[in-house]
Amino acid sequence: MLTGNLKALKMQLLRRWKDNRTVRTIILAFLALCAAVSVFQGARNALEFSQDFQWDAARALRDGMDPYEMSYLPQITESESPALAEFYRMYTDRGLTQKMEANQFPTLLMLLFPMTCFAPETAKCLWLALNLAFTAGIVILLRKTFFENADIYEFTAAILLMLAGTPYRNQLGVGQHTLFAFFFFMMAVYIEKKDVNRSPAGCVLTALCLFVSYYKYTLTAPLALYFIYKKRYKELALSVAAHIILTEVFAARGGRSFVYMIKAPLEVASNLAAEGGIDLGVLFGSPLCYVVAFVIAILLVAVTLRLPQNSENILISLLILWSLILTYHRTYDFFVLPVAAAFVCPGGDTDQKERDPAWFLLFAVLVMSVFFGLRVFNENSASKICVGILYYAFTVAFTCVTIKIIKNRQVVTAIKGNNIK
Repeated sequence: MLTGNLKALKMQLLRRWKDNRTVRTIILAFLALCAAVSVFQGARNALEFSQDFQWDAARALRDGMDPYEMSYLPQITESESPALAEFYRMYTDRGLTQKMEANQFPTLLMLLFPMTCFAPETAKCLWLALNLAFTAGIVILLRKTFFENADIYEFTAAILLMLAGTPYRNQLGVGQHTLFAFFFFMMAVYIEKKDVNRSPAGCVLTALCLFVSYYKYTLTAPLALYFIYKKRYKELALSVAAHIILTEVFAARGGRSFVYMIKAPLEVASNLAAEGGIDLGVLFGSPLCYVVAFVIAILLVAVTLRLPQNSENILISLLILWSLILTYHRTYDFFVLPVAAAFVCPGGDTDQKERDPAWFLLFAVLVMSVFFGLRVFNENSASKICVGILYYAFTVAFTCVTIKIIKNRQVVTAIKGNNIK
């Protein structure tokens, strides 16, 4: 009885705070100012740096060179490739260093081929414009999918917080591809949601968007379990099959084996494994991280297959939380973390009404710690350890609650079955 009264009191206080118009206005105004400054600075950094753009790797592959071998070579000279030499001069002329790091599969680098038709400086500006467009697209698609029934104030605050945070600013500034990949993942989710009749056109479009979204496969591959939950097996199969076929084409074109085209980018990527933020690779610092990641991946598949219907929001929250730490991720990829707030949105989780509001507050603390706490302490070891403990504790607890939902639903089903008999 006492527990129920305390819970009701907490919900009442939280609701009163959230419904206060003055408080809402002050918070949104402050977040809007921070977001504007963050986006402006991120754009400035992108025009100057964009060092992760991988224009050079895509151009090398387009020109018939092997970007994976070139990743281990010194900087390319004018005689070897005038186009690549021009790209590197953008950095060396300002006293910066830049070398090729082709850590993407050929079918993913292929997606950047249109950008290589432009001069490096022009391509860099165009990529910034596209990333801003992808950002707007992500916001719209989130509102039409997982946050469709969310309170407009809460949704606006979450988006402004995303833009104001250090991860988004750095994502934009270094010219990363997570905005690009996550936009197409959300497009796939939106098309799947609207294609209730499962038409052939909807299947192909969803598969195409998934195909593109794999550019940041360390994030979107775990998120693709959403489509297993929705029983969209054809779309997943087509998106993967297209990559397999095209990889074979690139292998034949470059006179390499299929295995090489898979292994080479992974070897380049493995050199960065210890440079992540708070992921398992940093936590274990040994190949044991791959074993743990595999076990967790199996658990996520099991949860996906057994989660009750109408639990899309809790599933996407769970997948986002784990995807950011299963494999190598720098903290700039954590800009998607506010999307994990989907679990508090009405209409997604059938058991949501039973959730304690403390979950929302804990999640807010987690987001603030990742977005601002790490930046305040320049991501030193102590700050990473503290934020890592909070992140892993929340993620494990959230996973336990999700499993509990599955067990509770099984008990309810069994009781109903006995009553029917």
